[in-house]
Amino acid sequence: MARIRTIKPEFPLSETIGRLPRDARLLFIQLWTLSDDEGRLRGNSRLLANTLYTYDDDAIALMDGWIGDLVREKCIVRYQAEGNTYIQILNWSKHQKIDKPGKSRLPEFAAPSRDSSEPIANPRDTVAIDLVSRTEVSLSQYL
Repeated sequence: MARIRTIKPEFPLSETIGRLPRDARLLFIQLWTLSDDEGRLRGNSRLLANTLYTYDDDAIALMDGWIGDLVREKCIVRYQAEGNTYIQILNWSKHQKIDKPGKSRLPEFAAPSRDSSEPIANPRDTVAIDLVSRTEVSLSQYL
C-alpha cells in the first residue's frame, strides 16, 4: 500500500545523494513510497520497475544498475530471505518520521555473521580519518 512520505529540504544537499546518478536519486525517493514503516520493501527488480516506472519501457533493464548505485552508496541493503528479494532502506528514521508505525510483515535484514577468528583490521592498514562524514550508515547495522 502506498504511503505519504516527505522529502526533507536538505536531501539534495547531501554529499551521499550527490554522488548518485539522477535516476538512482529518483528511485531512492520512490522506494520510500513502497516501504513499510520500518523501511522495508520487496526488492524484485521487475516488480519495482513495473510499479515505479509504469510508463518507461527501459526501466526493467536499468533497475539493477540503479539499485546497485544505491547499495554502493549505502542508501539501501538488498537481501534474500525465504527465497525472496527485499530491500532495507538504511537510516530510515533519518529520512522519515512515522507517527504511528506499524510492525513490518517483511523479514528483517540479517547481517552476515562474522567469524570471531577473523581479524577486524590489520594494524598496519591506514584508515581514512573522515569516515563518519562520508556516510550516515551506522556500522552497528552490519554487526
